[in-house]
Amino acid sequence: MHLSVEYMPEQDLVRIRLIDRENRRIELVKNEVILSYPLNTLPDRLKFAMADVFEGPLPPEEKLIRLYESSVMKPAVCTLNPSSPFPINTCTKIVRLSLTDQAIEERIDHLEGELLSFQGRPFDETIDDRIQFYRDLYADERDIDPFRLGAIEMYGETTYSNIRVDSRTTLSFQWRHSKSGTACGYQVNCISEISPPNDLFFRFMRVLRGLFSSQFVDTKRGEYTCAYKFWISEVRDKSLVSKIGYST
Repeated sequence: MHLSVEYMPEQDLVRIRLIDRENRRIELVKNEVILSYPLNTLPDRLKFAMADVFEGPLPPEEKLIRLYESSVMKPAVCTLNPSSPFPINTCTKIVRLSLTDQAIEERIDHLEGELLSFQGRPFDETIDDRIQFYRDLYADERDIDPFRLGAIEMYGETTYSNIRVDSRTTLSFQWRHSKSGTACGYQVNCISEISPPNDLFFRFMRVLRGLFSSQFVDTKRGEYTCAYKFWISEVRDKSLVSKIGYST
């Protein structure tokens, strides 16, 4: 029997002490010990693949199908539980680009209102508007936060429990480039921060989670548990390409 995270002493839980963008470092505190990690940015190839997922001449319905079928925003999220016989837990989560804190604060009320305006209309009739909503969101690259990604936690089970104790998280991305056919891949090692309900970042990720959901998702608990800020610490290129003449 393993000790449930819910009953662990508060000092055994990890928390982020500092996000220093200027000096590119993250500091964590656990058991009164300060741990420091580098802070890095998302690779441009991955960032543009996520931002431009709807680009091209296809009809809106086919663009939406391409989104559903693409794996570029569905990485395997790997977390750690050292007390488990098999300590690594993996699950697939829908991960989105994050806007900066300033952009989220300025736009969150409008974004929630726009999403609400789609309610009561057949989903198929709003596909074009939803796609335009997404494209407008990331139209200005200056509004995209290059240091983090985001996701909603739907169930609050293993991944959530693991991150509360050890926030080191690996996102394993793999997708095929639509034009070149290249098998692209990145191992993105992150420090995860939990964003509770009603936090601005949580509200932003909740909008993105509902934007392309045509059916109600049963979370077993009603509201989503939290959102995750995946602060990028290390990036490893895992693309299946020739290494001759290649430099990172």
